[in-house]
Amino acid sequence: MDDKISVAEALDRIDRHLLLSPPERLAVDADAQGHILSAPVAAAADTPRFDCSAMDGFAISSGATRDARAAAPAIFALAEDIPAAATARRLQPGSAAPISTGAPIPADADGVAAKERCLVIDGALHLSEPITPWCNVRRRGEDAPAGKRVAEAGHVLSPELIGALLGYGVTHVEARRPARIDVLATGSELVSPADAVGSARMDSNGPMIGAMCRSLGLECRVSAPMPDDLTLLCRQIASREEFPPADMLVSTGGVSVGKHDLVREALDRIGARIIFHGIAMRPGKPILFALLPDGRPFFGLPGNPVAALVGFRFFVLAAVRRMIGLPREEGCLIATPTAARGGTTLFLRARRGRTNRGSIKLLDDQRSHVMGSVVAADCWLRIDDTQNGPVAALFEQAPKLR
Repeated sequence: MDDKISVAEALDRIDRHLLLSPPERLAVDADAQGHILSAPVAAAADTPRFDCSAMDGFAISSGATRDARAAAPAIFALAEDIPAAATARRLQPGSAAPISTGAPIPADADGVAAKERCLVIDGALHLSEPITPWCNVRRRGEDAPAGKRVAEAGHVLSPELIGALLGYGVTHVEARRPARIDVLATGSELVSPADAVGSARMDSNGPMIGAMCRSLGLECRVSAPMPDDLTLLCRQIASREEFPPADMLVSTGGVSVGKHDLVREALDRIGARIIFHGIAMRPGKPILFALLPDGRPFFGLPGNPVAALVGFRFFVLAAVRRMIGLPREEGCLIATPTAARGGTTLFLRARRGRTNRGSIKLLDDQRSHVMGSVVAADCWLRIDDTQNGPVAALFEQAPKLR
């Protein structure tokens, strides 16, 4: 294994060796969920498109209601009903038009009297209180006038943003698709959960990382565990038979220095370029990053589940962010709750204090095979050993791509 590099150098190498994914013109629809805007977006039309009613009621001229009161209500003839699908029309003096929510306000009207505050007697509207100008009216362009920038490059196309963009008349955007990831657990001792019998060791890393991918909106395929067989491993890593092919490959296990750790040898044999193998960190120091012969990134993560999770959370996702144009994730600096380890970055499981907003409690068992403390945690602490002493940064346990 090469000399271990720092976490900062590992992240820098990931940035230097990966390129932005090409943007594509994308229809704004349900399938756009999870894509990342590659360019700012402006409203294509005034939103609302016209002055419209904010509720069911009666469109009316506010000036004609100025003297309305309970003892002497203002009385208006009822005009033709205005449904939401109506086109603009005029309102005759002395009349009020029943109007639906979202319907266009007729010319010569500048307000809407709420239906529940009105009384209709013998086909005429009786209004016992005045209304103010533009009461209960959504003004044209008040949400976004045409040409206003409504989203920036780097914004994730969430359900909320998709709905907003369509409301603003935007039907297509320039966006990047998040990476498709293939996940492969290695180890002859592992079996798929569906095939487990008796005391068999089930593969937990593959499903765990696959679930994290899907929680982030990333397309992911989780393969059955691969035995420690160099020929099979070479074939699996080099294969592009799946369609569409993965943009990135992630393996777990087989990256340390044991007799059966074959991932590095397989990569060398197929002509991959090793960018780094080993980081001065705990857990997860054997992490490997390479570029396959076709240029796709490959991450080899350790087999211990916490180490695999840390590797994916902090390094694979750094690569995903780089490929879709998002900035590097920065933690929130906090007071250091523990000493650093000389020359080694620590990734520690922790919980926020329930009564003191600023307090952080480290979980007792930080060993790399103990998942119980991961389940109990709600954040990660990264402790770096610097020339000026230890520096601690807090990261959310569940990351988001945004």
